[in-house]
Amino acid sequence: MKKKNNILQTILGLVTIMVIIAVMQLILFFVQIQKSVWFYQNNNDKEPVFRYLSDTRNQQNKLASTPSRSLFPRFNLDELYPNWTENATLWKLQGHTNKRYLTLGMVTAKRRNNTVYLFETLNSLITNANGEELLDIYIVILLSDIDEEWRKNISSTIQMKYPDEVKNGTIQIITSFHWMYPRLQNLTHHYVGHSENKVKWKSKQNIDFVLLWLYVFKLRLSEYYLHLEDDVITVPGYIKMIKDFVNEQKKRWTCLEFSILGMIAKLYRTQDLEALAKMVALFYEEQPADVTFLYFNPQMLQFKRIVRKPTLFQHIGKTSSLKGKTMLVQDWFFIANFPKTLKGDNPPATLLTNLKFSSVYSPENAYNKDFGYFSSEVGPKKNDYFKVVFETPQIIQRIVVKSGLERFPKDKFYNAVLEVSSKTDKTNNCTDYHVIGKFVNGTVDVQNFTTVANTNNTKCIQIRVLRSQKFWVKIPEISVFLTRSNNK
Repeated sequence: MKKKNNILQTILGLVTIMVIIAVMQLILFFVQIQKSVWFYQNNNDKEPVFRYLSDTRNQQNKLASTPSRSLFPRFNLDELYPNWTENATLWKLQGHTNKRYLTLGMVTAKRRNNTVYLFETLNSLITNANGEELLDIYIVILLSDIDEEWRKNISSTIQMKYPDEVKNGTIQIITSFHWMYPRLQNLTHHYVGHSENKVKWKSKQNIDFVLLWLYVFKLRLSEYYLHLEDDVITVPGYIKMIKDFVNEQKKRWTCLEFSILGMIAKLYRTQDLEALAKMVALFYEEQPADVTFLYFNPQMLQFKRIVRKPTLFQHIGKTSSLKGKTMLVQDWFFIANFPKTLKGDNPPATLLTNLKFSSVYSPENAYNKDFGYFSSEVGPKKNDYFKVVFETPQIIQRIVVKSGLERFPKDKFYNAVLEVSSKTDKTNNCTDYHVIGKFVNGTVDVQNFTTVANTNNTKCIQIRVLRSQKFWVKIPEISVFLTRSNNK
């Protein structure tokens, strides 16, 4: 009996201790909550203080120093300076600012040795778009350097070089102010392996991007926004290619990429720019925007990257705005990296194939004379075909078909022949094909075509697969050379 009493006393003692511990933890929990509420009320309710800036004298009483970290991530310039977009615009637009399809945005800053890539970029964007396409885009350039003389020189040069684009509002120049930036001294977080100067440079660049995105978002200039850098080039027809890729998407997407590099050529819906800006602002000193966007996309329910290949923009800059930094990165998938080497006459024709393919790698890419290539999405099977059907019969001297690429050497025809036809049936389909050449190491080159084909009236050319293969096939070039009498 005594033993049982001792056990009960021990159990009661343990229960009492546990109750006391639980009560103490509960009291500490409420104390911590009270302290958190007090800290939040006494810090978050304070108005951020801003640094004085000569550009905004009418705000000098309100803007006395740089805003504190509390500005982020609720980065809302409208609360601080309601008409900031008007003040950020360096000149009043002469054209209409009606909503367009696409805004191309970029940040530019002063580089070492007065190196400027911006004008090469603008030349590429403008010359590679036709007149109608230019009226469907805006080009917004943020001058983020504090050197006022540099800003004046850049903006006046743009006005001189591109008067029509400035007049119709296609090119818009904006600038940033000191008070828009957080303190960039003694940053508490460093990117792994980066110096303090590089961290400061990247942190400022993050906020540059944020300001640019918020500007485009607030003005709702366009349905879509494409982020570029000021040292890129593109190719003819890039706007149509972007539109085609957008229209091709069947599933939900947040970001489409037209370059594999950094933050170059990332396409967003304008309505998503504010959310992207706030996330980059939140981590402005922790990581570069070209890392943050990879985490932003899944938050918007896009769980894999959607990159158009071949890509449409290439990085050309070498001299960075960061002292001692040299940029030598290149996009291996840039569409102009796949030029045509022969460039035949290639008269008007329709391209047909039963191979599965994406519109990005359409059969027309193999036949055009500038750049690009055709790519199947499956390995060719026996009797699969790829046809070139001329609008009118042609007198041909030579045909060359190349398959495979340097980066994809195995994606070529292994067992295939080249056939021609000069006869059509009642439905205008070619009949009675006969073989004129066989692929060797992925290439067929038929010279003295008239003699080999025994015809002066070729209507169709056909590649026919003799044996199934596991590798896909890529055709970078089909070159048709006409006889002199037919090539005036």
